[in-house]
Amino acid sequence: MTFALRALFWTCSFLTGYVYLLYPLLLVPLSKLLGRSFVRDDILPPLSVIITAYNEERSIARKIENTLALDYPRDLMEVIVGSDGSTDGTNEIVRGYEHRGVRLVTFPANRGKTAVQNDCAREASHGLLVFMDAASLCERDCLKKLAANFADRRVGAVAGRIVFTRDRDNLTGQSQGIYWSYEQVLKRAESRLGTLVGVDGPLYAMRRELFEELDEDMMSDFLAPLLVLGKGRCVVYEPQAVTYEEATARTVDELRARRRIVTRGFTALARHLRLVNPLARPLLAWLVISHKVLRWLAGFYYAGMLVTSFFLASSPFFLLAFGGLFSILCLAYVSFLVEGERPKTLAIPYYFMLVNLAAALGVIDCLRGEKVVTWKPVRGVLPGGTP
Repeated sequence: MTFALRALFWTCSFLTGYVYLLYPLLLVPLSKLLGRSFVRDDILPPLSVIITAYNEERSIARKIENTLALDYPRDLMEVIVGSDGSTDGTNEIVRGYEHRGVRLVTFPANRGKTAVQNDCAREASHGLLVFMDAASLCERDCLKKLAANFADRRVGAVAGRIVFTRDRDNLTGQSQGIYWSYEQVLKRAESRLGTLVGVDGPLYAMRRELFEELDEDMMSDFLAPLLVLGKGRCVVYEPQAVTYEEATARTVDELRARRRIVTRGFTALARHLRLVNPLARPLLAWLVISHKVLRWLAGFYYAGMLVTSFFLASSPFFLLAFGGLFSILCLAYVSFLVEGERPKTLAIPYYFMLVNLAAALGVIDCLRGEKVVTWKPVRGVLPGGTP
C-alpha cells in the first residue's frame, strides 16, 4: 500500500512538473533548433470579418465603430455580425450600420458561437475569414498584421494577441495577466514550429478553403486550427496583431468560462482523435497532449499529491510536502474570501487553483456526456481609452 501511494505521489509530481516546467524547457530550445522561417509581406487580400454576438447591446456599437476604423481598404473588407438569438437591442443597433456596409445575420434561437460562425462563414464573400468577439477592440493595424502572414502559402491560420485591460484592479485580472504572459512563451515557440496549438477566440484568421463547419458543441478556436494542421498547413502566432479585452472581474465568471472551455475542448478531441495520433503526426500529438490535455488534467495531479502525502505524512518528507500543498490551497481559498483587497502575491496560487478546479470540473462534465453549446457575455465594456 505504501509503495502504491509513493508511486502515485511521484507520478502526479512528475506530471505537474512536466506540464508547467519541463514542457516549456523542452519546447523553447526545440523551436529554436527546428523552427521554420515564414514569409511575411505587406499584402492586402480581400477578407471577411465575422463578429459573433449574443445580447451585446452594451458593446456592439463600439465594436463595429472600431472595426470600420481599422486601417484596411474598405472595398477589400466586409463586416458580418452574427446575432445568436439576441433578445436585447443588439439587432437594432447593428441595423443602424447597414448603410455603412455592415451585414447583420440573425438567428431566432441562441444556438451557440460555433453554430453562428458556421453560418456566417457560409455567407462570407472573401477568401480570408477573420473571427472576432463583440466585446474586444482591435488596434488599427491588426488586419494588416494578420494578413501579412498569408503571403506564405504554407500558412493556413494566424492567431492574434489578446491584451487584457486593467480597468478593474482585481486579483482575477492580475492573475489572467500572469497566465497570459506564460502562454505567450509557449505560443511563440509553437509558432516557430508552424504548429500553434489553439488560437484566441477574440481575434484569429484562416483561409476559407480550410474552414470546416464544426458541431455546435465544439470549441472552434481550439479545433479549427487543429484541423488546419491536420491538412498539412501551418498555424502561426502574430503578436503584433493586438486586440484588447477586459479581464474577467468575478471569480465565478472565470470559473464558468474555463470549465466550459475544457468541456468543449475534450469533446472536440474525443471526436477527432486522429489529430493526436502520435504515429501519424508525432509533433502535433506531442504539442496537443502536453500543452492542452495534460494541463487540463493538472487538478487531478494536485489532488493526488495532496491525498497521498497526507497518508504518507509519517515520513518527514511527505509531511513537509503535505504542508506545502495544503498551504497553497489555503492561500487560494483566503484570496477568494477577501474579495476586493487581495495582495498581488496571492495571484499565482489563486489562479492556479481556479484554473485547475475549472478544468477538473470540465473533464468531469465531458465524461458525464454533458454538452455545452450556448454562451452569454461575462466581460464588461472596455474603458474609454482603449485602444
